[in-house]
Amino acid sequence: MLKRTRRTGKDKTVDFSASSEHLETEIQEWVAEERRKMGEILLDAGIIDSEQLLDALQAQQETGRRLGEILLDRGQVDEHQLAGVLAEQFHIDRADLRLMEPDPVAVARVTEELARKHKVIPLYVDEESRVSLVTGEPLGVDAIRELTQHCHRIRIMVGSTSDIERMLDQAYNALSLADEHIQAFNLIADEDESTSDAINLEVDENAPIVQVVNRILIQAARARASDVHIEPHEHQVVVRFRIDGALSVAIQLPRRMGAPVSSRLKVMSDLNIVERRRPQDGQFSVNVDGRPIDVRISVVGTVHGEKIVLRLLDKTRSLISLDHLGISPKILPDFIEIVKAPLGMLLCTGPTGSGKTTTLYATLTEVQDSTKNVVTIEDPVEYQFPGINQMPISEAAGISFADGLRGILRQDPDTILVGEIRDVETARIATQAALTGHFVLSSLHAVDSVSAIHRFTDMGIEPFLVASAVSGVVGQRLLRRICTSCRETYEPHPDHIRLTQGFAGKLPDAWTRGAGCNMCSGTGYAGRVGVYELLKVSDAIRNLIVAKATAKEIRDVAVAEGMSTMQTEAFKLVAAGVTTVDDVLRSVYAPGMEGDLLDIDEVEGIDLTEVEPEGLSDSGVADGGIVDVTERERVAVAAESFPAEPAPFEPAAFEQSAPAPIVVDPAAAYIDVTGTVAQAPVANGQVNGHVAPNGNGHMPPPAPTFHSNGVVNGEGLPPAPVFTPPVPAQEVVE
Repeated sequence: MLKRTRRTGKDKTVDFSASSEHLETEIQEWVAEERRKMGEILLDAGIIDSEQLLDALQAQQETGRRLGEILLDRGQVDEHQLAGVLAEQFHIDRADLRLMEPDPVAVARVTEELARKHKVIPLYVDEESRVSLVTGEPLGVDAIRELTQHCHRIRIMVGSTSDIERMLDQAYNALSLADEHIQAFNLIADEDESTSDAINLEVDENAPIVQVVNRILIQAARARASDVHIEPHEHQVVVRFRIDGALSVAIQLPRRMGAPVSSRLKVMSDLNIVERRRPQDGQFSVNVDGRPIDVRISVVGTVHGEKIVLRLLDKTRSLISLDHLGISPKILPDFIEIVKAPLGMLLCTGPTGSGKTTTLYATLTEVQDSTKNVVTIEDPVEYQFPGINQMPISEAAGISFADGLRGILRQDPDTILVGEIRDVETARIATQAALTGHFVLSSLHAVDSVSAIHRFTDMGIEPFLVASAVSGVVGQRLLRRICTSCRETYEPHPDHIRLTQGFAGKLPDAWTRGAGCNMCSGTGYAGRVGVYELLKVSDAIRNLIVAKATAKEIRDVAVAEGMSTMQTEAFKLVAAGVTTVDDVLRSVYAPGMEGDLLDIDEVEGIDLTEVEPEGLSDSGVADGGIVDVTERERVAVAAESFPAEPAPFEPAAFEQSAPAPIVVDPAAAYIDVTGTVAQAPVANGQVNGHVAPNGNGHMPPPAPTFHSNGVVNGEGLPPAPVFTPPVPAQEVVE
């Protein structure tokens, strides 16, 4: 029968028993019980005010939706606040699934099909054999009835709906039952090996190898993995998922399963299962939890077998608009101005997996217009747009990007999207299209926006054509967001303080990071955000392109004209508490960017020159790969005192100029042209040919000679200028 107690603490329970002859009556009593109104509880808790409540109640009358859903959509409450209010309203316990993990014993009591149908999490089984179930719908009559009949006795708890959905994928991991199929495969393989040298696999959906492959794909889709790596090693086959840009091990298979797994995936994608040496590419589709998933497959041969990478594309995910990409409000107006132009070319650049296609698709939604003919050529077509003509290329049929682009230009297009510019032929046709009155969108693999210009010219496109055709270049990366469920404060490393202050110009109110919880699988990150830089090709930039200026010269002018670099935008996200310095260093920050830092020795009362950084190696380099503050300052001083290529020494000029005495700390470091940090003893006891004994009156030991290519004392190298080394502080060279 229905048992209820209304006490605070862990004893608040509502449980149903299937042994009762009056289960339906108990359920009806539970539903009809008089309770406080949700709006009253929200007002008493100070979560919303009376005006917000009245507006929500009016919307409820007009739409018939629940009050909690309306407040959630308006952002006036969050899911965890709503779960707390429901717990108070129904006098039941609230389960915080961010910190609580389901007991495997309880999970075994409820089937996956039943748990997903009613969106419940079996949390634990108490001493009375009662299964505690977490739900977001305490009045779910059908769920209570069916779960009570299945488990015989249940206890109702309330939790966040989104937390329940995420926990379902963890509690009912598709790979958790893979061991059974692996053992079955081993038995079949052992039997076949006893009668034949070859393993004959059943072409059956119930075959162990088929089940293992299916479970890998299902779990990858549920875990939001963008890629699946199946890597054969000497003793096992490792399967890894790329989630939010980072790889993690999902399962390890026996080595003997490598070839069968490869063959199964080849069959699914219509590849040649006999060919095991040449690389192969293909595509197939699967259905996971009612969602169509497109899978692109790449197979290459390695020492221990065939390595397979699967790229997963969930077609049910809604496309992101420009407003939600994460483009800075400072950049967005200039970006839209370029996109709205009737002709020109906009390039999206970045490494693989940086979100270039997402940016291009978001831009398409901005330029789509019933008065324009918008045509795309892609490999493959990842999302289908209504009203846009999309053309897939087919290498098997001999249709390349260049061939498709030629055909599109005869179709009277206004806007053309080229999935990727891979070769000089495609680049030249796209450039001509932009110069002849079309607006061209495309992606290009380049480090940043400035280097994309040189990538075009390196392909053989004339600089004056590039300067005339390209309107703007977007450089982008993806950074991981700090998990909001396990965010915690911490004391930052001094180098992190200096980098953030130097690039962003400000520091976060509180330094936070993710501690790791169930919602983020212990990574401390959940979701990603884009970080962008926009190179707007102005007249000054065009002149530099035509003059074949270096990337640094173009970047300097662009920054002077107002361009905010990716590094600056990334550290602004750190200052805003969106991501961490560690993730910026992993994805965006590059060595050699220290020159953009502000010259700051003291940040908000912290004297960085006196802070001893932790985690430094013997060479003085921090664990994160950043030179510590003190050494960076010494490098800067030495770089100013000793240029990379000094003029040859002339004694006459030296005597006439009578330079000021040079007094340098002998412990100071200097750098060669490659940026290598080295100590600077006196070279062979001479400074530009003059003997300089040390403080003890003895000749110092010889020092290495740095040549222009950075090689120390290399043999067979042409003579190179010798750097002027420092001398002991007490000696004055005249």
